[in-house]
Amino acid sequence: MTTAVRGTLLAAAPLLSLVPLMADAYARTGSDAPTTDATCVFNGHGTFADAVEPGGVRVPVADTLVVTGTVSCVDQGGAPVASGKFARTVTVPAARCTGDEHGDTSSTTVYWSDTAISTFELDRTEVVKVNGTASLDVSGHVAANSARFADDTVRGLGTSTGAGCGTSAGERAVDSTLVLRFGR
Repeated sequence: MTTAVRGTLLAAAPLLSLVPLMADAYARTGSDAPTTDATCVFNGHGTFADAVEPGGVRVPVADTLVVTGTVSCVDQGGAPVASGKFARTVTVPAARCTGDEHGDTSSTTVYWSDTAISTFELDRTEVVKVNGTASLDVSGHVAANSARFADDTVRGLGTSTGAGCGTSAGERAVDSTLVLRFGR
C-alpha cells in the first residue's frame, strides 16, 4: 500500500474519494468490479485478549481481538445510505508486532441506526504489520438473512495502528479504519 493510500485511509477522507480507490483495488486483483450497493467506512477500537509481544518477546501467538466502532455508508453517487455501530470478533492465528499474519477470520454484526441488523463474515484477511501498524486486505460475504446488503460480497482495504510493541506491557489495543465495498 502506498503512503498516499494509507494516509487517505487513516484520515478517512471524504467518502466520494474512496469509491475510485476501491474500483482500483478490484482492477489490481484482476476481478471485474461488481455492482456496488454501498461503500462503507468502519472506524473502530479493538482490544486484544492477550497482549502482543509483551516484554519484546517476538514469538507469534494465537489471540482474539474484539473491535467496536461506527460505520457510515454511501451509495455509488456519494449519497448517505446507512450508518450505525458495529462489533467484530477477530481470531488472529499469529499475532505479532511485525510480519505477515494470514488466515485471520472475523464475524461482524452491524447495528444500523434504524435498528436493523446485518451480519457479514470476512473469510480472507491478509495483514502485514510493521511495528504495530498494519495494512489490511479483506474479502467475504454478507449473510442472507441480513437487513441490508444480504448476499452481497464484501471487499475492502484498511489500516490499524497500536502502541506497546516491544514494551513490558505489549500491544493491548488497536485503532482501525476499514473501507468496505458491498456489491454483487
